[in-house]
Order: sequence, then structure tokens, then C-alpha cells
Amino acid sequence: QRCQQLQSWAAVPLFLAADIEEGVGQRFAGATWFPPPMAIAHICHDNFKQAKAHARTMGAITAQEALAVGLNWVLGPVVDVNNNPDNPVINVRAFGDDPATVEALATAFIEGARAYPVLTAAKHFPGHGDTAIDSHLELPTVHHDRDRLESIEFPPFEAAIEAGVDSIMSAHLLVPSLDPHRPATLSPKILTALLRQDLGFDGIIVTDALVMGAIAQTYGTGEAAVMAVEAGADVLMMPLDPAEAVEAVCAAVKAGRIPLETIHQSLERIWRGK
Repeated sequence: QRCQQLQSWAAVPLFLAADIEEGVGQRFAGATWFPPPMAIAHICHDNFKQAKAHARTMGAITAQEALAVGLNWVLGPVVDVNNNPDNPVINVRAFGDDPATVEALATAFIEGARAYPVLTAAKHFPGHGDTAIDSHLELPTVHHDRDRLESIEFPPFEAAIEAGVDSIMSAHLLVPSLDPHRPATLSPKILTALLRQDLGFDGIIVTDALVMGAIAQTYGTGEAAVMAVEAGADVLMMPLDPAEAVEAVCAAVKAGRIPLETIHQSLERIWRGK
């Protein structure tokens, strides 16, 4: 009721989003809570067609129930390839440990959800599967070269873009082969040069939560927000202090650090989504 009330007050529609990768019941009591995506991946070993059907149904029911509780942005699916058994943060949230399985099931989820007026989000770009550190706590480093990333980590994102995913969420990762200095969330080389230009994605780029230790501990609230916008993010998720983040971005625009055209381009993508 509160979600619907807030939406009714808004002259421009609000984005109301939640991490509901396993269905709305993952966050809201009484709704459907599915087994984790990796359970569907396990079915793939015996019945690929059935697994895809399950993933598509999961996407459709998640979208339906999201609308019922007033949400219009499903922060899923996870399209990371979880090929590191020590991964403490992706783990069973992934659709599998090989790119082909992840591509097939994640795109089926997106197709199921796209039948309803909700947005989807492929995450966490450029790929959080092969890490052994939780980015909620500190910054992981992925040491693979570009060729390896293009063969394992990138294909599920490319498939999601082809399937019409509405948004892509950045990962709080340092990937030296792509940018030796800035984590992906704050990197123009990764969000603009790679995701926008090389992969051709023109939807919404949203950061992972900026309150997470991988970003907040090093960059703080204001600087992280400004660097994320500079990098190419359209939506800043959960800064530690939202008011400080807004003020920092406004100050950066006034000072000429962030071109006003950058803000206009983000607003255009957000408006299309809404």
C-alpha cells in the first residue's frame, strides 16, 4: 500500500526496486520464494528444455508479483558465471558455472519478465563469479586477461543485452586488465568504453550499492557518487548518505567536472525506462 501510495503522489513515475533474484517472497512474506537459480541450473544437466521453461516461469511470476506489491524494477537476474567454488557472495545466486548455462537461463528469466511492465537488471558487470572475496566487505580483484573475460564473463551480459534487458548493474571489482586503477563501478573504461561502446548497451547502468565496503571504505560518499557518474552510471544505488551524494554530484556539475550533457543523457535513459 505504501509503494502504491508513493507512486500515486509522483508526477513522474518512481523507480521502486528490490533484490528479488529468487522471487518476491525472498524479501516480502507471503509471495513466492523460489529455490535459488543454481537449483534450476542443476536441472539443466538432465533436461535443458525443462530448465529453460522453469527460468522463464520464474521471471514471469516474479514480475507479476512485483507489480502486485508495487515494484517496477526487478534487480535480477544474476548473470555472473560462478566458476569459483570459494565465492562467498554470488554462489547459489548464479544460474551456473559455465557461460552457456547462464546465458540460456538468464535470458529465459528476462523473456518471462518482459511480458509485464517491469524492468530487469543483469548483474554484476563485468562479472563477479570468479572471486573469493565478498565486495560487501572489501574490494575483490579479478586477474584474468581480456581474452579470458571475453570467453567466460562477458557472453552472458551480451546475451542479456540481446534479450532486451533494461538495465545492467556494475560490480565493485578491480579488474586490472580493463582498468588497473579504478573499480568497475567507478571506471569510465569499463562502464563507458566497454559496456556502452564495445558491447553497445544503451539501457540504464545502475551501480551496486555504494554503501558496500568495497567502495565506501576507500572513496566515501560524495567522491564515490561523482566518480560513478563520471564513469557512466545513470542511477546511484544506496549511497551511504543520499543527501551528500546529491550535493556532491550537483557541485561537480557546477564546477564543470561532470558535463551537463552527461546528466541529460542519463535522464533520457531513465525517462525511457519509466
